[in-house]
Amino acid sequence: MAELIRISPETDFEEVATFQRRAFGHDWLKSERRRLQRAEYYQWKYFPPAGPAWLAAARSQRTMIAMVAAVPFAVGEGGSTAWQICDIATDPQFRSRGLFARCLAALGEAVGNDRMFCFPNRQSRSGLARAGYAVRTVLRIQAQPLGPAGRRLEAARAMSASLAVCETAFRVDPGRHFHVRRSPDFLDWRYGRHPLNRYVALHTEEGGAESCVIVRHLLNGRAALVVETWSGSEDAMGAAREAARRWAKGSGCWVLLATDVARANTGPNKSAARARLLPWDVVCYTREDAAGTTEGLHVQLGDWDAV
Repeated sequence: MAELIRISPETDFEEVATFQRRAFGHDWLKSERRRLQRAEYYQWKYFPPAGPAWLAAARSQRTMIAMVAAVPFAVGEGGSTAWQICDIATDPQFRSRGLFARCLAALGEAVGNDRMFCFPNRQSRSGLARAGYAVRTVLRIQAQPLGPAGRRLEAARAMSASLAVCETAFRVDPGRHFHVRRSPDFLDWRYGRHPLNRYVALHTEEGGAESCVIVRHLLNGRAALVVETWSGSEDAMGAAREAARRWAKGSGCWVLLATDVARANTGPNKSAARARLLPWDVVCYTREDAAGTTEGLHVQLGDWDAV
């Protein structure tokens, strides 16, 4: 049976970090994982503005052997909540014993009928499908070579803006789609107070419409990643992407990484579930509701906690 707790300041975040490192010790991405697998990361991550996370864990002789977390986010403008299932991990010695299923079921009971979504790795996808989750979105990362390093870093910094300046660009029409609400508190928590990552907000105006793009460096500054882009028009969206390109080149990056959101968000249909996935695809699953339909979210890379 899974132990279910609501995260609090008294939670042993060092235990969580240590277990995550143990569970993924042989992962090919362990260098990037280990950079995040620190107590301060989980202490930040499990306290978003929507409230504290739930943690389901299995133990053997008081030692954690499996865990799954559910982190809450406010959705759209209707006051509803969606829970991100994350940090799925099982000790290698205890795999194939149904521990993931038990932890996931405990979280499902804790959050009731609220939406649940997840960006799982390959090992977790079959377990999510058995639990009633289905592919909602495939975010395919594209790479744009930038050529030789451009202007100095100071020039790129001059292009950046505060998150407060970008606030109006995040006020997307709630009738267009369900999305994690980008309130000022959320933006400050997600990008301003991340304990390990540093982000840059770029603000543009085109034809009276504002846009904002969030970017960060990867690979010791050799690559730039577009985390998310919001805009009120296609022209302004293009201006935001160009701002990201200029910032990346101006800060010495060799390549700009981004997703084509318009094509990547395929929706809850059979073609998405059967799509041939590439190793660098980021896949979002959502839980089916009681009627057997998949009620998903509009997501960008910014909703994937790993970035």
